[in-house]
Amino acid sequence: MIVIFLEHLYRPPPANIPCRGLTFRTACMLHYHMSETYRVKLAHVSTHSGLMGCLKIFDVRFDKNNLPLLNVLSFVMTENKEQQEDELLALSSIYDDTVISLVQDDNDCGGQFSARLHFPENFQLAVITDKTDDEIKPEEFHTLKHLPPLILDFQLPPDYPSDNPPQFTLSCKWLNRKQLSLLCAKLDELWEEDKGSVILFTWTNFLLDDSYSFLGLENPLIISKDTNRKDSALDSRAIQDIASYDRLLPVILEYNKQAIKLDFDKSFFPCQVCFGEKLGSQCIKFLDCDHVYCKSCMRDYFNVQINEGNVKGLICPYDKCETQAHPCQVQELVNQEVFAKYDRMLLMTSLDQMVDVVYCPRPACQYPVSVDKESNFGNCPSCRYVFCILCQLVYHGLSPCKIKSDGLQKLRDEYNNADEKTKKLLEKRYGKQTIEAAVAECLTKDWLDQFSKTCPSCGASIQKIDGCNKMTCMKCRAHFCWLCEEYLPRNNPYSHYNTLNSPCRNKLFEGVNEFDDEDDLMWM
Repeated sequence: MIVIFLEHLYRPPPANIPCRGLTFRTACMLHYHMSETYRVKLAHVSTHSGLMGCLKIFDVRFDKNNLPLLNVLSFVMTENKEQQEDELLALSSIYDDTVISLVQDDNDCGGQFSARLHFPENFQLAVITDKTDDEIKPEEFHTLKHLPPLILDFQLPPDYPSDNPPQFTLSCKWLNRKQLSLLCAKLDELWEEDKGSVILFTWTNFLLDDSYSFLGLENPLIISKDTNRKDSALDSRAIQDIASYDRLLPVILEYNKQAIKLDFDKSFFPCQVCFGEKLGSQCIKFLDCDHVYCKSCMRDYFNVQINEGNVKGLICPYDKCETQAHPCQVQELVNQEVFAKYDRMLLMTSLDQMVDVVYCPRPACQYPVSVDKESNFGNCPSCRYVFCILCQLVYHGLSPCKIKSDGLQKLRDEYNNADEKTKKLLEKRYGKQTIEAAVAECLTKDWLDQFSKTCPSCGASIQKIDGCNKMTCMKCRAHFCWLCEEYLPRNNPYSHYNTLNSPCRNKLFEGVNEFDDEDDLMWM
């Protein structure tokens, strides 16, 4: 806290009051006698340790407008700004861009911190779907290394850290609001213990290292439905960023998969071929056996095997390991020409096992082509000839008759409103598959118009399947509001639902009542 000491230069102070100590806000409201000179001492006092550090000393003469106090105000505000900048610089040096993102400008100073909690080895989690069944089956437990992060969105007010703490919200997908409220109260307590000092690092360190033990989480962790989620008595800063309970487990498992891949890319592995130490992003891991080799060695290995025609020989080099390389791994490492050769030979070696096979209609090619039983589309991998497997001519769609895209709606309506005799005539004229495709295409368009919205940043169609009305585009990662489709700032997207003049104020979870009230979360 910033404390101001005022000492009259020409009047000796009472013996028991050597100087007058005031908090900054109190000092700004005082009115001193005109033409009296005071010595102003600014000091920083730690409320936790009681230690005092002098910031500045100067003599001022107070007039009726208290102009010197305005200078004091300017100094304290500058001091706050400098401390904020130093703190954010320190945080950006400690954490990488995947953990913290900051915004610093004249109108906004804050950011977002993603706390990825540390879990014990062999950490297991189960999501209870039937609360009447107390027994959890062994197959319902999932061994995980990562859970979705605890998100701290914060904004620094102008009087931080001298007087007020940062404004913040805490959000998480798998922690319920009661647990998040406990964390909010703990952050407030940490601020009160050291009020007047920068606090963000203390907060982030607590969320990372102590949240697991502070909340009393156990291994295995069992999640069940929370009936108190909408309790208004809970902290309004605690936000559980998921609405559909049925989607919780898939979201957790997908995040764990992506986080493991990210950890792999950042780790170092010894290659058993060249014995070099390589970064994970420069390596591949065979999917079934988990053996890791550097991409450079595997690229040479794949090229040799493919050029020799041994497409079935792309196996893990580890002794007695028979794990086959996945085609997507081969495509990642070799060039397009080599992969095309690999694709052709793989097709030829698998031809005897394929039921639906046609041959390229070009007399000079006659290459075998694998087709889908539900489609009349054929694409020769040898000569790249695209043809219809029904008439052997150049591919013309799903029927002999070509229909413009704007005529699909008309054809769909005409077919749906026709009697059986007219339907047969339409099927004979256009082909039944074409009519079915027209119906499906129109249904798709109608569905997108009804259930999806476009991202305001990139224009991608977005479907809301769970969570609150703060949406994240999976294509460009932009945040926007589901209700008004307004673009939301990355550092504090939830401010849109808290701002007084916002059309979506207090509507973060509007529409969530579409789900069953039992689709909430509770910890056991």
